[in-house]
Amino acid sequence: MSAGVVLYDWTPDVRCYAVRLGLSLMNMTYETRAADMDLPMGQRPAGLRPGERPPVLVAGSVRLSRPGAIMQFVARQPAVARAWLDPAHEWMILDWLDFGATALDTMAAARDIAFGTTLPVLPPMGALVAALRRMEDHMTARAMEGHDWFASPAPSIADVVLFVVFALTVDLGVERDTCPALRRWARRMRGLPGFMVMPGVPDYA
Repeated sequence: MSAGVVLYDWTPDVRCYAVRLGLSLMNMTYETRAADMDLPMGQRPAGLRPGERPPVLVAGSVRLSRPGAIMQFVARQPAVARAWLDPAHEWMILDWLDFGATALDTMAAARDIAFGTTLPVLPPMGALVAALRRMEDHMTARAMEGHDWFASPAPSIADVVLFVVFALTVDLGVERDTCPALRRWARRMRGLPGFMVMPGVPDYA
């Protein structure tokens, strides 16, 4: 399935980073086509349709543009380890994947406002602070039960998206010193084979 997989990618986009990280952790081979969204439409790569914004993953007749859907598609490929979408814990994984994808959209919009103007102004961070609090409470409870990951015994696609949300909130000035459970979990994520960084993910995430 990896043959012919193309990812239209824009490096600064946090949603693209989530997809790149997931593909790397799941050991998926793919071709990258860089799409600089700051360039006029005519200077973007052929194959990216009008109105489309990376990430866009194309595999044969399949064309996906939402990080959660891309993660699910890749995790269901025969060559990918089942643990990334463990059937025994699939509903919990998908529940947290949906939560993470929503938080990722919120963070992407906040970053566009904060860094996309001549005089950056931080937007209200209440939604992201609330998301991190829910994540911290969940991982605190999971740790007390002897679990290391969000939704299953092993890292899953939910952990990938949630890691990006946690790691990159630092760019927006969100306080994370009150999230010890998430910091321990993030260190485990960084130790996984295939982990890759994005500029802006600090070593202490």
